[in-house]
Amino acid sequence: MLTTQRLILKPGVLSDAPHLLDLNSDPEVVRYTGNARMLNLMDAEAVIKEKQIPDFEQYKMSRFSVFSKEGTYLGWCGLKYFPQTKEVDLGYRFKKSFWGKGFATEASRACLEYGFEKLQLPLIIAKAMPDNIGSIKVMQKLGMTFKGFQHDPTDPHPFLRYEITKDQYQSCKE
Repeated sequence: MLTTQRLILKPGVLSDAPHLLDLNSDPEVVRYTGNARMLNLMDAEAVIKEKQIPDFEQYKMSRFSVFSKEGTYLGWCGLKYFPQTKEVDLGYRFKKSFWGKGFATEASRACLEYGFEKLQLPLIIAKAMPDNIGSIKVMQKLGMTFKGFQHDPTDPHPFLRYEITKDQYQSCKE
């Protein structure tokens, strides 16, 4: 579990499924993700059982459920390892009512700290569709460096790639 001034980030559990469904059923929330809207609770449970839990068990990283310290579910944020590219990706998704309040930046900082200090990762990447100005601003606030416009042949959506090394992260903290 990770904590910040306002947030608690914890590995997903099945009881988070209704929250995940609510988050991912909003067309505005999934607009820039490349994912379709989630339509039923079984899909949300499958994401937790088949992705979040195994990722955390195997790699000690996952997309964490994000709650306010008062217990309100805000969304998710976390690190995901992609074995095919051997890269760790920072990702986040929040309910629309929590956009523009600094939660994505705050949660992402906690995840970068966890990745660099606890997991000793050398590099963390993040991607965003070119029109996703909110996510791009978060990556910039985190001190990530723009690396260019890229297109992954396995993903129909082109994206902007950002990166931050452990050394860059350390200099941003000082």
